Amino acid sequence: MTSNSIAIKHVGFLTPGNYPEDDPNRGLEETLQLLKHGEELGFNSAWVRQRHLEPGISSATAFLAAATQRTSRIELGTAVIPIGYESPYRLAEDLSTVDVLSRGRLNVGLSAGRPLHADLIGPLAFDGDWESHDFSHARVLRFADNLKGSYLGDEETRIKTPFGPQRPRLNPHAKGLIDRIWYGGGSLRSAA
Repeated sequence: MTSNSIAIKHVGFLTPGNYPEDDPNRGLEETLQLLKHGEELGFNSAWVRQRHLEPGISSATAFLAAATQRTSRIELGTAVIPIGYESPYRLAEDLSTVDVLSRGRLNVGLSAGRPLHADLIGPLAFDGDWESHDFSHARVLRFADNLKGSYLGDEETRIKTPFGPQRPRLNPHAKGLIDRIWYGGGSLRSAA
Protein backbone atom coordinates (compact mmCIF):
# COMPACT_ATOMS: atom_id res chain seq x y z
CA MET A 1 0.00 0.00 0.00
CA THR A 2 1.38 3.39 -0.94
CA SER A 3 0.53 6.62 0.72
CA ASN A 4 0.43 9.93 -1.02
CA SER A 5 1.85 12.78 0.95
CA ILE A 6 0.57 16.24 0.40
CA ALA A 7 3.00 19.09 0.81
CA ILE A 8 1.71 22.63 0.87
CA LYS A 9 4.43 24.87 -0.50
CA HIS A 10 2.58 28.16 -0.78
CA VAL A 11 -0.03 29.71 1.49
CA GLY A 12 -1.69 32.99 0.66
CA PHE A 13 -4.76 34.99 1.55
CA LEU A 14 -7.21 37.31 -0.20
CA THR A 15 -8.85 40.41 1.24
CA PRO A 16 -11.35 42.89 -0.21
CA GLY A 17 -10.03 45.69 2.01
CA ASN A 18 -13.49 46.64 3.24
CA TYR A 19 -14.06 49.79 5.27
CA PRO A 20 -16.95 51.71 6.81
CA GLU A 21 -18.17 54.31 4.31
CA ASP A 22 -17.70 57.10 6.84
CA ASP A 23 -14.06 56.10 7.58
CA PRO A 24 -12.28 54.61 4.56
CA ASN A 25 -8.85 55.41 5.98
CA ARG A 26 -9.44 53.08 8.93
CA GLY A 27 -10.30 50.11 6.77
CA LEU A 28 -7.53 50.68 4.24
CA GLU A 29 -4.97 51.16 7.01
CA GLU A 30 -6.19 47.97 8.74
CA THR A 31 -5.81 46.12 5.44
CA LEU A 32 -2.24 47.39 5.01
CA GLN A 33 -1.53 46.20 8.56
CA LEU A 34 -3.11 42.83 7.71
CA LEU A 35 -0.69 42.38 4.80
CA LYS A 36 2.25 43.27 7.02
CA HIS A 37 1.02 40.87 9.73
CA GLY A 38 0.53 38.13 7.13
CA GLU A 39 4.16 38.57 6.10
CA GLU A 40 5.27 38.37 9.75
CA LEU A 41 3.28 35.12 10.17
CA GLY A 42 5.06 33.61 7.15
CA PHE A 43 2.34 33.73 4.50
CA ASN A 44 3.76 33.52 0.97
CA SER A 45 1.30 35.87 -0.71
CA ALA A 46 -1.40 38.43 -0.07
CA TRP A 47 -4.03 39.24 -2.68
CA VAL A 48 -6.46 42.13 -2.91
CA ARG A 49 -9.78 42.36 -4.73
CA GLN A 50 -10.50 45.39 -6.83
CA ARG A 51 -14.13 46.47 -6.96
CA HIS A 52 -15.80 49.68 -8.00
CA LEU A 53 -18.78 51.29 -6.22
CA GLU A 54 -18.18 49.21 -3.07
CA PRO A 55 -16.59 50.25 0.24
CA GLY A 56 -13.38 48.36 -0.47
CA ILE A 57 -10.25 48.63 -2.59
CA SER A 58 -11.17 50.43 -5.80
CA SER A 59 -7.58 50.75 -7.04
CA ALA A 60 -5.48 47.66 -6.44
CA THR A 61 -2.54 49.43 -8.06
CA ALA A 62 -2.55 52.41 -5.69
CA PHE A 63 -3.19 50.19 -2.68
CA LEU A 64 -0.41 47.74 -3.52
CA ALA A 65 2.03 50.61 -4.09
CA ALA A 66 1.45 51.51 -0.44
CA ALA A 67 1.80 47.84 0.55
CA THR A 68 5.25 47.67 -1.06
CA GLN A 69 6.39 50.20 1.54
CA ARG A 70 5.02 48.17 4.47
CA THR A 71 6.28 44.72 3.43
CA SER A 72 9.53 43.28 2.11
CA ARG A 73 9.08 39.58 1.35
CA ILE A 74 5.45 38.57 0.84
CA GLU A 75 4.25 38.36 -2.76
CA LEU A 76 1.50 40.87 -3.57
CA GLY A 77 -1.29 40.19 -6.02
CA THR A 78 -4.46 41.46 -7.64
CA ALA A 79 -7.47 39.16 -7.75
CA VAL A 80 -8.63 40.52 -10.16
CA ILE A 81 -8.48 43.85 -11.99
CA PRO A 82 -11.39 44.11 -14.44
CA ILE A 83 -9.47 45.51 -17.40
CA GLY A 84 -12.59 46.89 -19.05
CA TYR A 85 -12.30 50.22 -17.22
CA GLU A 86 -8.54 50.44 -17.69
CA SER A 87 -6.23 51.72 -20.39
CA PRO A 88 -4.00 48.74 -21.21
CA TYR A 89 -1.01 51.10 -21.54
CA ARG A 90 -1.56 53.16 -18.39
CA LEU A 91 -2.34 50.08 -16.32
CA ALA A 92 0.90 48.49 -17.53
CA GLU A 93 2.81 51.64 -16.50
CA ASP A 94 1.21 51.70 -13.06
CA LEU A 95 1.68 48.00 -12.35
CA SER A 96 5.27 48.13 -13.63
CA THR A 97 5.92 50.90 -11.10
CA VAL A 98 4.41 48.78 -8.31
CA ASP A 99 6.50 45.79 -9.35
CA VAL A 100 9.69 47.85 -9.30
CA LEU A 101 8.77 49.24 -5.85
CA SER A 102 8.13 45.69 -4.62
CA ARG A 103 11.40 44.41 -6.12
CA GLY A 104 9.60 41.87 -8.27
CA ARG A 105 6.96 40.57 -5.85
CA LEU A 106 3.84 41.55 -7.85
CA ASN A 107 1.40 39.07 -9.40
CA VAL A 108 -1.29 40.49 -11.66
CA GLY A 109 -4.70 38.91 -12.10
CA LEU A 110 -6.96 40.35 -14.80
CA SER A 111 -10.41 39.73 -16.19
CA ALA A 112 -11.90 40.79 -19.51
CA GLY A 113 -15.40 41.41 -20.72
CA ARG A 114 -17.93 44.14 -20.18
CA PRO A 115 -17.14 45.45 -16.70
CA LEU A 116 -19.56 45.25 -13.80
CA HIS A 117 -21.78 48.31 -13.40
CA ALA A 118 -20.89 49.51 -16.92
CA ASP A 119 -24.25 51.23 -17.31
CA LEU A 120 -23.46 53.41 -14.28
CA ILE A 121 -19.72 53.98 -14.65
CA GLY A 122 -19.28 53.81 -18.43
CA PRO A 123 -20.40 57.39 -19.12
CA LEU A 124 -18.09 58.60 -16.33
CA ALA A 125 -15.03 56.62 -17.44
CA PHE A 126 -15.10 56.92 -21.23
CA ASP A 127 -15.53 59.64 -23.82
CA GLY A 128 -17.94 59.19 -26.69
CA ASP A 129 -19.68 55.93 -27.49
CA TRP A 130 -18.23 53.81 -24.69
CA GLU A 131 -20.54 50.88 -25.48
CA SER A 132 -18.59 50.26 -28.69
CA HIS A 133 -15.26 49.86 -26.81
CA ASP A 134 -13.45 46.57 -27.15
CA PHE A 135 -13.90 44.75 -23.84
CA SER A 136 -12.67 41.44 -25.26
CA HIS A 137 -9.66 39.29 -24.41
CA ALA A 138 -7.69 41.39 -26.92
CA ARG A 139 -7.54 44.13 -24.27
CA VAL A 140 -5.65 41.76 -21.94
CA LEU A 141 -3.26 40.86 -24.76
CA ARG A 142 -2.56 44.57 -25.43
CA PHE A 143 -1.82 44.99 -21.72
CA ALA A 144 0.60 42.04 -21.80
CA ASP A 145 2.31 43.37 -24.94
CA ASN A 146 2.91 46.68 -23.17
CA LEU A 147 4.73 44.89 -20.33
CA LYS A 148 7.27 43.28 -22.65
CA GLY A 149 9.43 46.42 -22.69
CA SER A 150 9.65 46.66 -26.47
CA TYR A 151 10.76 49.99 -27.82
CA LEU A 152 8.20 52.07 -29.71
CA GLY A 153 8.85 53.05 -33.29
CA ASP A 154 11.91 51.89 -35.20
CA GLU A 155 15.56 51.85 -34.10
CA GLU A 156 15.95 55.53 -35.02
CA THR A 157 12.90 56.73 -33.04
CA ARG A 158 13.85 59.10 -30.23
CA ILE A 159 11.83 61.45 -28.06
CA LYS A 160 13.07 64.67 -26.52
CA THR A 161 13.19 64.69 -22.72
CA PRO A 162 14.82 66.91 -20.10
CA PHE A 163 17.47 64.14 -19.86
CA GLY A 164 18.24 64.26 -23.56
CA PRO A 165 16.99 62.11 -26.43
CA GLN A 166 15.54 58.78 -25.30
CA ARG A 167 14.43 55.68 -27.12
CA PRO A 168 10.76 55.40 -26.06
CA ARG A 169 9.23 52.44 -24.26
CA LEU A 170 6.99 51.85 -21.29
CA ASN A 171 8.85 52.91 -18.16
CA PRO A 172 9.77 51.74 -15.72
CA HIS A 173 10.32 48.40 -17.40
CA ALA A 174 9.64 45.67 -14.83
CA LYS A 175 11.57 42.73 -16.19
CA GLY A 176 9.79 39.49 -15.31
CA LEU A 177 6.35 40.97 -14.62
CA ILE A 178 5.10 39.62 -17.96
CA ASP A 179 5.65 36.13 -16.49
CA ARG A 180 3.56 36.89 -13.38
CA ILE A 181 0.22 37.62 -15.05
CA TRP A 182 -2.75 35.34 -14.66
CA TYR A 183 -6.23 35.50 -16.04
CA GLY A 184 -9.46 35.16 -14.06
CA GLY A 185 -11.60 33.16 -16.46
CA GLY A 186 -15.33 33.04 -15.91
CA SER A 187 -16.20 30.90 -18.93
CA LEU A 188 -14.77 27.97 -20.88
CA ARG A 189 -13.67 30.43 -23.59
CA SER A 190 -11.84 32.52 -20.99
CA ALA A 191 -10.17 29.44 -19.52
CA ALA A 192 -8.93 28.43 -22.98
